[in-house]
Amino acid sequence: MMEQKLPLRNQAIKIIISELLSGTYIQENEQNPNYLLTRNNQKIYRLNVIAIIVQKEVVGTITNLLIDDGSGRIITRSFEENKTIHTLNIGDVIIIIGKLRAFNQEKYISPEIIKRIYPLWLKLRSLELKEKFSNAEYPQKENTAKETNMSLEITAQENKNNKEIIMEETIQEEPLLPFQKIIKLIKELDCGDGVLIEEIIEKSPLNKTENILEKMLQNGDIFQNNPGKVKVL
Repeated sequence: MMEQKLPLRNQAIKIIISELLSGTYIQENEQNPNYLLTRNNQKIYRLNVIAIIVQKEVVGTITNLLIDDGSGRIITRSFEENKTIHTLNIGDVIIIIGKLRAFNQEKYISPEIIKRIYPLWLKLRSLELKEKFSNAEYPQKENTAKETNMSLEITAQENKNNKEIIMEETIQEEPLLPFQKIIKLIKELDCGDGVLIEEIIEKSPLNKTENILEKMLQNGDIFQNNPGKVKVL
């Protein structure tokens, strides 16, 4: 039996930027972490956002990225040297795992994990969260393509089910990365209460599956809902 040393962490909640801006930032005491209280009274300690970089500013060791997901814009601010952030450019689509912070009434994201991803994931995330945040507005920005120098070039159908199928098929044209194979395996094995880590390792076709799982937990791709069990976010 493998000894479990993977820590329990707050789940990184998938959210759109307009909800970050409209929610209330709650500052707790030293014993309790700060959090965002959304309009529907959900407490969010860690967040998961996909957006486009529309502006980049570097001041000493501080890097500010202005990001836009179609619902709003917010700053992602890193106070330390970060090789990954330095390689990012205006127009890149990125995923951010991090926490909301506030300074002088201004909200910003403090990233734990930030990385460039395939542009179609932005459209997929928009479709995924459309119903959850049905009251949020997604304003049409005619200048977005000019600012980002990119086009997603996606033909969306009005039928919701067809949209999801088309997006999934388009993304699956690229070979699955190791972590994507693990996510697919977890979804296949999960009956609702998570999957035992031992079972994932046993049925995974990959080498060093345990190391991949640990990295995925750190990145916020999966979380430990019960001792020895994990679920996909």
